[in-house]
Amino acid sequence: MSRDPADDRTRDRRGTGVIIGATAASAVAVLVFQAVASRTLGTDGFAPIAVLWTVMFLLFTVLQLPAEQHLTRALVVTRSLDDLRGVYRAMFGAFALALLVGVLFTWFTIDRFFEGNFLYVAITAAIVVARSIMSTARGSLAGHRRFAAYGATIAFEAGALLVGGVIVMAFDGTAPAFAVVMVIAPLATLLTRPFAPIEGHGDRPNVEPQPASFLAWLIVATAASQAIIAGGPIAVSFIGGSTAAVSIFFTSFALLRGPITSAYNLVARVLPDFTELAHGSDPHRLWRWGPRLVVFGVAVAVVGAIGAGLFLRPLVGAIYGDAFRPPQLAAVFGGASIGLGLGALFATQMYTAAARGVKLALSWSIALAASLAFLALSNLEPITRTAGAFGVGEATGLLVLGLVFVERRHRSPSQ
Repeated sequence: MSRDPADDRTRDRRGTGVIIGATAASAVAVLVFQAVASRTLGTDGFAPIAVLWTVMFLLFTVLQLPAEQHLTRALVVTRSLDDLRGVYRAMFGAFALALLVGVLFTWFTIDRFFEGNFLYVAITAAIVVARSIMSTARGSLAGHRRFAAYGATIAFEAGALLVGGVIVMAFDGTAPAFAVVMVIAPLATLLTRPFAPIEGHGDRPNVEPQPASFLAWLIVATAASQAIIAGGPIAVSFIGGSTAAVSIFFTSFALLRGPITSAYNLVARVLPDFTELAHGSDPHRLWRWGPRLVVFGVAVAVVGAIGAGLFLRPLVGAIYGDAFRPPQLAAVFGGASIGLGLGALFATQMYTAAARGVKLALSWSIALAASLAFLALSNLEPITRTAGAFGVGEATGLLVLGLVFVERRHRSPSQ
């Protein structure tokens, strides 16, 4: 039986609403979890959770989220299950690499960040496995345009994180106990039955999925981009910041990064449509989004800089305590960076949809080089210097993706 396009559009709109609502609820849940943990443990005691969250976030966005997007794109452009075998093999490789990197990082920094407690090595491994399962589930849901179920996975994970954090605060309150909650929460996404058999989509174009090399380039790109956006607490430590400075940067920028972190969920809604544009009769419709996203990013950056300059310090003090307030200039840099980062995030999806992996990796490598140059050359104190590097990297990434490498009409597509 043929599908009614009007019914599909209605379903997609409903699913988009669920994703937006669940994302908002998730942002609140994460904020409450971090606030509960930071107030329970204090600035020094919270440092292991801050670093573990940073590692979890980096591994997810660098290795697991690209694998999720690789699966989503493959499900959009192919009807053949046989063609997906290479995709699943590439995903398994990305997950195995995430496990190896996470365990090795925790092992070799056990004294520096984790109070010498080797329990964190096992916890890190468990988090990676749980979030790999979650990534596969979400990629399957988005690729089959089950957007309402995708939104439900966000809500279930957030609810488990919030409930678990409150229980730990009430009955134990130790850092390892809060870390265990970070293992359990992603598994709540299985409540949506993401791998249940569904009706095939016979009207999809049967475009051969990209080989593993595309996922490799996508991982290179996301590694560079996430080093800019999420590596701050580690950078603060390695350029001379104290343990307290690590916690201050983490809490302040976890709050600032909320819009970008939330937007990762909306990527699942945008990527299938961008992929269909890339393989449609007029692929240049996709690339027209580039300059628009630059304008969007700059406009939001101006608003973000003003808003963060006025409200971030008192907001951080009210949520986490006055000891966690960041420097004023760091707040301004951070607010501007968020707007630039949002524009760059959605610009990245154009290249993902069109499988322009080499251009994507080159763009974010240029942005990372600019960020590291600022970090090395600036003489600001560690928190503010790291915040400035964040802004420089996101601005460079947005401009290169949105203007420099955008494919123009009458040009042949190439990587």
